[in-house]
Amino acid sequence: MHIPDGYISPKVFIPFYLLFIPLFVKGIKKLRQQLDEEVLPLLSSLTALSFIIMMFNIPIPGGTSGHALGAALIAIIFGPWAGFIAICLVLLLQALLFGDGGITTYAINALAMGYVASFSGYYTYKLFKNKISEKINYFISGWVSIVLASVVVAIVLGIEPYIAKDINGSPVYFPYGLKITLPAVVGSTMLFFGIIEGIFTLFGISYFKRYFDFGQGFKTIVVKKETSDIFLFFFVVLLIMLLVPLGLITENPAWGEWNLNFFNEKLGFIPQGIKNFSVFYSAPLSHYSLPGLSTVTSYYFSAILAFFTTTLLFFLFSGKRSVLFDKLFFVNYLLVIFAVVISSNIYFILFFLIIALFLSGKALFKLIWRTLAAIVAFNLLSSIYFIITKNYTSLIVFNLRTFTILYFTLLAGKKINLFAIFSFSPFISYTLTLAYSQIMNYLTTYQQMKLALESRIIKKITLINSYRILGFQINLFIKKSIENSKEIAQAINSRTII
Repeated sequence: MHIPDGYISPKVFIPFYLLFIPLFVKGIKKLRQQLDEEVLPLLSSLTALSFIIMMFNIPIPGGTSGHALGAALIAIIFGPWAGFIAICLVLLLQALLFGDGGITTYAINALAMGYVASFSGYYTYKLFKNKISEKINYFISGWVSIVLASVVVAIVLGIEPYIAKDINGSPVYFPYGLKITLPAVVGSTMLFFGIIEGIFTLFGISYFKRYFDFGQGFKTIVVKKETSDIFLFFFVVLLIMLLVPLGLITENPAWGEWNLNFFNEKLGFIPQGIKNFSVFYSAPLSHYSLPGLSTVTSYYFSAILAFFTTTLLFFLFSGKRSVLFDKLFFVNYLLVIFAVVISSNIYFILFFLIIALFLSGKALFKLIWRTLAAIVAFNLLSSIYFIITKNYTSLIVFNLRTFTILYFTLLAGKKINLFAIFSFSPFISYTLTLAYSQIMNYLTTYQQMKLALESRIIKKITLINSYRILGFQINLFIKKSIENSKEIAQAINSRTII
């Protein structure tokens, strides 16, 4: 359903941009007014999920394929404007990073799959609310949203042969008229993808209703106390990400998203507009492929990159910190570490490092210094070996990977509240509290003994005395650690946390 560059003439896509821009600006304003920092992490996660869902290309009879959108799901939970902006962001990243959908046709794709799908899904839900079964309502709303979006796409494609012809009467842009596009695009959506979208909307909202109360709209979304952990939702997202290679089970593109050879074979010529505009923009990771990686690995990494980038943009958009954003940051941290550990692509690793540097703020140079010190301490011997063997590529990748992992770990420790993240588990909370308390206890004991030693000693002490002092320090630390552990355990038990 993503219309590529070259399919639509300027006389159509320019008016669509003129319509899209004010709607997009209004949507951003609505989003800022209506969604707070507690809700934005959930919206960002669902937006990222929508991106990943679109990577699941489902084959259908006739040699084509398609995917769900997730627009109705987001719109019903957070409101139609939120759904519109979320899908706009997904489509923009798809076009810019992966070449999925065109730049010239971006406004058309955004209005069809974003605006039309979100508002039609939302108001279908409102229309049938309390009139039919709630679950049937969710299904119908999802089905209507993607079907109406496909109608817009089919009409925009289908009018091109009538409004853009050369002097010989041949189509300059998309060559198939409404008699073909309407049954091909809308028919397949009604029979296949609409059902998939309906099921996705049904299960998605049913799942969310177990954990969140949004009965009165997105302004009153609250996390239910008895099931307050958002980690379960993140786990579901990660599980779906693990399944993204299923989107590669078919090599057949969606109807209309063909390469130039298709037109040459079917028509005997390539429409001039498609030929010229198809090279209008070249995405850096076209077709979700990363240099030097297999197709499946590239698809995995693309999903991780999409999730990370989407949630990062929402984090920057929010500008405020919340517990849910801390949890989301931690999930992204785990994804980044996993991706960097198994990747040997320098540019891929460098991308995440640049983002980490950007997020560092005033702590940038301090974190760089600490990371470099660790690199020198732990990577020196290995680096010398790579230099001796003249394996400079491995030298760069090895140190860049280690630097990125260490830097992200230090940044995560500075940015997130681990106690809030693991609040769902009393055992982990107790372990973290105990560990943190013991670390602080050790630091305090060390500083006190260091000051006491300096205040009582004028000349340099002998080696034997140094060992004696160290023994006293260890003995004192063990005693204080045991006392501290008992106090923490008693305090937690007295509050019936564990």
